[in-house]
Amino acid sequence: MAEDRAYTDCINGNLHEAVSAWFLGPQGENADILKEQLGKVLQLQKDSRLAYYPTDGAFITEDIRSSKTFQAETKDLIDQFTLLTELLFEYSVPFFSQRYAGHMSFEMGMPGILGWIATLFNNPNNVAFEASPITTLLELEVGKDMCEMLGYTDLDKDGKPLYWGHIACDGTVANLESIWVGEDNVGSSIVPNSSSVAARNLKYYPLSLRDAMKPGKELDYISATFEVPLPASAKPKLLADLSLWELLNLPPKTILDIPLRLETEYGITPAYLDGVLYNYIVQTRGKQAVEVEWGMKTSPRYYISGTKHYSWPKGAAVAGLGSKNMIDVPIDVDAHIDTKKLRKHLDDCLRDEIPVFAVVAIIGSTEEGAVDPLDEILDMRDEFEAKGLCFLVHADAAWGGYFASMIRKKPVYTIPTGPEKGEPKRDFVPTTTLRKSTVDQFRALARTDTITIDPHKAGYIPYPAGGLCYRDGRMRYLVTWSAPYLQQSDTGESIGVYGIEGSKPGAPAVATYLHHQVVGLHEEGHGALLGEVSWSCRRISAHWAAMSVESDPFIVVPLNPLRSEPDKAAMASEKEFIRTHILGKTNEALVKDDKAMEELTALGSDLNINAFACNFRINGVVNTDVEEANYLNNAIFKRLSITSPGIKPQTIPMFLSATTFKIADYGVCVERFKDRLGLETESHQDLFCLRNVVMSPFQTAGNFVQKLADVFQGVLEEEMQHVIARNTISPRSHSFLIQGYDTRVASGQAFLVYEPYFHNANGRFQVVLNVDITNDFGFEDTDHGPHHHTRTPGDVLSLTVDQANLSDICVQGASFAATIRLRKHSIGKIIKRVNVSVIDVVKNCPLDSRWRDKKYPTSFVPFYLYGVQGRTFIDHVLVQAPNAQMSAEVKLDIDVPIELEQTHNLLLSVARPEIAMQPADAASTKWFAEGATLKVAVYNDSKPANARGPGLVSDIEHGIPIATGTMTVLGSVFVDFARINTQDFTKLADHRFDQTVMAYTSRKMHPDHKDEWRNLVQSLRPWN
Repeated sequence: MAEDRAYTDCINGNLHEAVSAWFLGPQGENADILKEQLGKVLQLQKDSRLAYYPTDGAFITEDIRSSKTFQAETKDLIDQFTLLTELLFEYSVPFFSQRYAGHMSFEMGMPGILGWIATLFNNPNNVAFEASPITTLLELEVGKDMCEMLGYTDLDKDGKPLYWGHIACDGTVANLESIWVGEDNVGSSIVPNSSSVAARNLKYYPLSLRDAMKPGKELDYISATFEVPLPASAKPKLLADLSLWELLNLPPKTILDIPLRLETEYGITPAYLDGVLYNYIVQTRGKQAVEVEWGMKTSPRYYISGTKHYSWPKGAAVAGLGSKNMIDVPIDVDAHIDTKKLRKHLDDCLRDEIPVFAVVAIIGSTEEGAVDPLDEILDMRDEFEAKGLCFLVHADAAWGGYFASMIRKKPVYTIPTGPEKGEPKRDFVPTTTLRKSTVDQFRALARTDTITIDPHKAGYIPYPAGGLCYRDGRMRYLVTWSAPYLQQSDTGESIGVYGIEGSKPGAPAVATYLHHQVVGLHEEGHGALLGEVSWSCRRISAHWAAMSVESDPFIVVPLNPLRSEPDKAAMASEKEFIRTHILGKTNEALVKDDKAMEELTALGSDLNINAFACNFRINGVVNTDVEEANYLNNAIFKRLSITSPGIKPQTIPMFLSATTFKIADYGVCVERFKDRLGLETESHQDLFCLRNVVMSPFQTAGNFVQKLADVFQGVLEEEMQHVIARNTISPRSHSFLIQGYDTRVASGQAFLVYEPYFHNANGRFQVVLNVDITNDFGFEDTDHGPHHHTRTPGDVLSLTVDQANLSDICVQGASFAATIRLRKHSIGKIIKRVNVSVIDVVKNCPLDSRWRDKKYPTSFVPFYLYGVQGRTFIDHVLVQAPNAQMSAEVKLDIDVPIELEQTHNLLLSVARPEIAMQPADAASTKWFAEGATLKVAVYNDSKPANARGPGLVSDIEHGIPIATGTMTVLGSVFVDFARINTQDFTKLADHRFDQTVMAYTSRKMHPDHKDEWRNLVQSLRPWN
């Protein structure tokens, strides 16, 4: 086993030795180092307490420590701590392992752990300098580090950094801060998604200043002389004469220069300006009040890629922009923002004079690892500014920001309290695994206005540690109520006032600072670490790209296409090249093979996330049903993630995560992806995808990626068998409801209503048959004789056909033997055996996912309507899943008589919204009960018996009723919302799916599993 885990074939041994010193290790190899340092932290904590006025003496005396009460409480502490830690280490996800490839999580670097724990004992609050003198200064250093790594280098007139950054609790709060800044005022204070707040306040600041310059107001005396430059004009103009459109489109620098200009040109102090503007700024008055007073017909907009993080619409709502003003720009087939569509939006805004807060570029999307074309967006910003439309550009690099270290040269760091320190010379991983187009975007970061970056993601820092960086540090004043001036001293600055948060721990700043100092934010430090990670990601992506061939029953397709696609012959050759020249090869051999390196660099996403999906073939025919492919991928996800408390993490051979590519967000990208998987695209269904995120530097050697690929393929092949089984048509038992049949007669006419399954090909049909039933006189009821059973007219009868294909039964003229049972028994007591002849096929509609409506009916519940021998029956039309089968005998009281025996082509609508009862359960379907009287309308059904959806009830939606009135439910009421929605037919514990929701595109845990986890945690508190 020792040789099996030996990383002797790393790309560069010296580098890997350095990387290995930064982590505890997958097997805890460096535990002795961490243990020794933690001991020092505890000893230093004790020494510092003893050194602070030692003459005060001990307060916890030996007498107290030896008391029974003290000993009992200490024992309880130890016992409870032992229980808790055992539970944590037994059931926590093994992020530390090279087998973990799920979320953006890996073990934290040892510098971050030590910095965090050392600070934790002191518990500083970085909201105020007096509560955190050391950690505040270290946070400022961290902000400077991040800014410089991202490319911010501008200095002010005094030669000091103009840029500024700080730590936030996460990227969500950092994004919110950016929204706030850009919205209105140079000066503002609290809200989520920091970058958004900045954009809001900046946009509205000129309006506030103009309000203060109105006749009779405090700044009226400068209105006749104060001019500002305009982007579309070479000549300055009085601010008091600017139109609303011009005020909303001043360049950011022009706005940020205003307070200093007012002080320099008019002697207006920052304190006075703050006091005056307090009554005018959007933070005080509210966005709606400002817009109403200025007569703004349209609120400013945000434009953002469809792959955005969920924090953006949330931030827009919190900042008062309204999520509808956070407008998604469609993405292209490679999951990048479509810049042509963005340009169209901006052209429309310029033409219609709709202001724009900002455009957001995603630098490392969390689901696909895609990097938007930032350079094109920035060029567009400059172009539109010259035309008179100004907006900020924010880079959401919460995930991808630290990858900028891969293109930064090694600097020399200076520790504030110590001597200058240089980095040791060591070799590093080649950055050729970053594509040139991706490198270009990281270089373009220097031109953005604000950037979100999360140290707790690709920075390997403990949670929570987000960050926000400003190219112009004066923008930070937009999240306070003070004007943007930089006269504060370099020390003693309370940075808490600049963010969204109130109290904020100093530990994240120290953890990040120590990591930056030890590892270094450059190509020979953190960039080298991410270089190994990126290399591993490429190697894993090679397996997803070449795992399946045309002859395999399984299909694996990565989101990022092969270079040869869509040429099938060329694809086969490319896959063969990957299998021959990349898979199984050592790292050294690959680095020396130029063609293999060229191929490897082309594989996978822009960063280190591989999104991919699986499909299957049955007898060589590719499955086209999106829902069944989703089921397969979800089943794999459940096998390779934490779901059931009964299965400990140690038994899961590898971890993956999953995501849903929604049509609304991914558009042409997901449609193209489905097409490449062999799936139909007409139904526009969402696609459930698998995802592996590579953060471990230890997968890169020992050919460990091959082990992971083998594990995955084994699980795929096992799960594929279950999916193939439920999609293979074969003889089986089929059950029908019987309507209109009198069991006391030897023969009679009736309707058979099939009991379908949405998720099994053998029963994926809605069927209503008009049949003739004749007794099988060879059968005799051994309990009561064939005619002595006891039943009431309202009982539900079922008819079972054994070992048959549904397609053979549902044909006019078909004959078959069957068994009639009374459904009020748990299994169904046999009443008699009969022979059945099909007179007419009333309905035989497929229920495959592609044939369903996109939405449930919003104003009615549809039913098929038919009758026999003066009796009337209905069966709920199944247009979407999940759903409920609802059938009954009814009585109609309508304004126009209808001879049901003359036609079976009728629809009935109940006047209530079906969508309100979905997903169906006992409570939502209780209205469909014996004795209920409901308002109804009857329509002609123009669809043939074998019609496929969507649109099976379009005659109700768009037609004119032939009769209206009421319906009374008489009896034989049948409601099923469990069997029809059955999603799993294996009965395996790790295959539990929620039957009442669309679980195929959901990562939600089954309710039973949640209860089991809850019970496990509650076991720690037996007294509850």
